[in-house]
Amino acid sequence: MSTFALENESDFAAYLDPNFGHGITAVYTDISTETSTNINVILNEEFINQSGESIDVESTVPMALCRSIDVINAVHGDTLVVASRNDLDGNVLKSETTYKITSVQPDRTGFTMLILEEQ
Repeated sequence: MSTFALENESDFAAYLDPNFGHGITAVYTDISTETSTNINVILNEEFINQSGESIDVESTVPMALCRSIDVINAVHGDTLVVASRNDLDGNVLKSETTYKITSVQPDRTGFTMLILEEQ
């Protein structure tokens, strides 16, 4: 639950709504209980710059922003299957993708960032 008095779980759900918000549908699987749940996430490909000894390496890392209440027991190794992403004309930009969760970062405001690795 959010610690901010002005936001609540329904506000967060609206923000992640695939039809009226910024979200897309995903299936979160808890590997310890082998249960799957449909959740909404915002999927980003964040830019990273890793400094090396002689050169820097630039890349992107997939990350999913979701409601903390949807991934309360998330741990490294759980999976997230993201539905295909389409443009406004229905053309597939990226087909359905399975990700393994490599980091769980709750922000203590009601959202959690899941750092992902494409499988």
